[in-house]
Amino acid sequence: MRLLILALLIFTSFLSTAAEHKKEGDFLGAKIVDELPNWFKSTFMDFSEDLEEAADEDRHIMIYFHQNGCPYCAKLVEDNFHDEKLVAKLQKDFDVIETNMWGDRELTDWTGEEFSEKEFSIKMKIQFTPTLIFLNSKGKSVLRLNGYQSIEKMQATLDYISGKNYLNQSYAKYINNLKKNKSGKLNQNSIFETGPHMLSRNQNMPASKYLAVFFEEPNCSECDSFYQNLMPLDKTQDYLKKMQVVRFNALSNEKLITPNGKLTTAKDWYDELKLTYKPAIVFFDKNGSEIIRKDAYFKQFHFHSIMTYVLTESYKTQPSFQRYIEHKADKIREQGITVNIWE
Repeated sequence: MRLLILALLIFTSFLSTAAEHKKEGDFLGAKIVDELPNWFKSTFMDFSEDLEEAADEDRHIMIYFHQNGCPYCAKLVEDNFHDEKLVAKLQKDFDVIETNMWGDRELTDWTGEEFSEKEFSIKMKIQFTPTLIFLNSKGKSVLRLNGYQSIEKMQATLDYISGKNYLNQSYAKYINNLKKNKSGKLNQNSIFETGPHMLSRNQNMPASKYLAVFFEEPNCSECDSFYQNLMPLDKTQDYLKKMQVVRFNALSNEKLITPNGKLTTAKDWYDELKLTYKPAIVFFDKNGSEIIRKDAYFKQFHFHSIMTYVLTESYKTQPSFQRYIEHKADKIREQGITVNIWE
């Protein structure tokens, strides 16, 4: 009996020790950029001076927000910022200034207000990296790209900015006019509600579910990739089934009523929301306020995290999506599960 009790005590102690020393899951997919391009602007981080210098040479400022270990930032630097044609356009017409969204360098914005890099990123409401913000000579943002964009898309974007097309045409209309084949069908999926779409919701008459609004277009390679790689995943379907999910052709004149009760068309709403990518997904709360949007290329970890950020109502207590996904990854790894942010 004494031997049995001793054995049980030893076994219990072993289990306790094992639990305390449980192996943490690996963290995969992060990528460090060793060196930024040498043609980035050398600056004292006084944007008033930078804007004045850019205006004198009829150039635009492009602020590049990044963070350490971001694989999407690494892709932008390694692919886009090493594409000969794209780099030539950037060097000719833009002053590129980099800012680390968690950095501590001091800077002065175009109004004379002083910030650290991370404080400035909060002010500019940076939720994804990379984020590119294009400024005119007065310090006004004329375009914002949230997340990684392809080389082809950036080529068109730089033409839009350098040609000052923003003075008389929205970005959405400019990009849509470049599309040669606008006819065709969207990818099919049973998750979408059929129209007509009357999406009104407010505090007095809240909806029962969160709202996910998809914007797509025919003959869209990025849309096709999304439906091949992300849409069929069990997690994707499980999360979307907990929401009201609708889908629009962003080139169409389909009529709808927006969450705030406005009668409009699909293409006009896409334009009004200042979306820049397809497929884009905008998430609204039960009262009709936008929570967050997927408006760029994302792989499954970040895409699924956007949806859990909404469904768990984490946005109510954590305004920074980047802080949310860091905490989420840590919690998963504490369970001994590997996290791969580039899968």
